Amino acid sequence: MPTTSRRISLPFEWRQGEHLAITGETGSGKSTLAAVLLAARWPFYVVVKTKPDDVHYPGRKIGRASQLESATDRAILDLSESPKETQAARVAELTDSVWKQGGWTVYYDELFYLERLRLVDSVEQLLTQGRSKGLTVVVGMQRPARVTRFALSQATHVVSFGQEGRDAKILRDATSERMRAAVEALPRYHFAWYHRITREVWTGRVQDLAR
Repeated sequence: MPTTSRRISLPFEWRQGEHLAITGETGSGKSTLAAVLLAARWPFYVVVKTKPDDVHYPGRKIGRASQLESATDRAILDLSESPKETQAARVAELTDSVWKQGGWTVYYDELFYLERLRLVDSVEQLLTQGRSKGLTVVVGMQRPARVTRFALSQATHVVSFGQEGRDAKILRDATSERMRAAVEALPRYHFAWYHRITREVWTGRVQDLAR
């Protein structure tokens, strides 16, 4: 689904330095939701896109971290258009640049793929220490059970489309029993949003965020 910038109203305030995790199976709508949230909430971000799809992130495509102009840019590093043997180096370079500059919002659309590229240590550094540098990290994942637990434990906002079994239990352990119950009962294309500060849970669809 192509995505354009739109005015939305979030169920909870999302401040710079607060990380956000999005979980959901392929086709659930997590990439579309991420694109909507990024475009509507942040005037600057960098997207690390690992797979081909028709989701549109407003911004310009870059091939290397050296093309980042500043933390007032909107940039997309599309790994699906680069050779596999160069992907790890490109993401590592970009993550290092974001860390050094500070102030960025960075979205990794599939955390498990980055773990396969052996980049989890650098992502964990952003998740655990990035707040001190004004960094906001957004991570997408299909199955919470297959990625670093820091993705959920360090997130102020945990957003999940339908999950069950072990993945729902991991969400419960990282959030609350109410969140687990919500994600196990969600209709298709609906998601539950857990706010760690207030411990509240909101459920709805992308369309429900429109003003």
